Amino acid sequence: MEFSAASDSGKVRTHNEDSFALVPFSTGVLLAVADGVGGSQAGEVASAIATRTFRERLLRHQQQPPQTAPLRDALEMANERILAARQESSRQAGMGTTMTCAWLSEELLAYAHVGDSRLYLMREGKLTCITHDHSVAQELVRQGSIPAAEAERHPQRHVLTRWLGFETFDCDEGTLALEPGDVVLLCTDGLVSALSESEIAREMGDGFAGVALRLVEAANRAGGPDNITVVAARTTASDERGEQP
Repeated sequence: MEFSAASDSGKVRTHNEDSFALVPFSTGVLLAVADGVGGSQAGEVASAIATRTFRERLLRHQQQPPQTAPLRDALEMANERILAARQESSRQAGMGTTMTCAWLSEELLAYAHVGDSRLYLMREGKLTCITHDHSVAQELVRQGSIPAAEAERHPQRHVLTRWLGFETFDCDEGTLALEPGDVVLLCTDGLVSALSESEIAREMGDGFAGVALRLVEAANRAGGPDNITVVAARTTASDERGEQP
């Protein structure tokens, strides 16, 4: 398995409120991205709490196969810690964060998600978004009020309906079988704000080595309107495993 990660403040923001985790171990890897919300209310503190809690809670399970329950537990614990930290300082009173996290082996992906950071799967050149944004625009899509194509341009596409630091915790979760050569990519919304999914797929098609940095640089060339964070993992291809294709 190969890994790649990069994070940048972008061309507009003066500081980076994103945080990420990439933790390889003998049987797989843990991946996470978090995008702080609250701006002056210390979104970067909330995102750091989320990724730190994720690492702490998941490392105790590293000898097990990927599963969703520990991921949900980590997100719920992060939510509790963020709510507690909001009481410690007036600067942190409104802080929160998105969180998308994944636990994968060569054969299986488990994920959990809250907010509008995303999880993608690239398989045989086709890029598929696995998560659904918890935003007003996506809620309108689910209700049938607007077409899916309009959601990416909707003025409320970045208005969240769920995040960590919200009083009522809830997250999406799931599992997915992986195939040799699959690429799992997690990103904050700074990537998809700057690049279309077809542009992301094109950059990923140039090979896995350095893919995270390549995507961040492409987003910055497109204007870098927000913080940009990308983490990715590639399962071992069949020929690299000594298997017949």
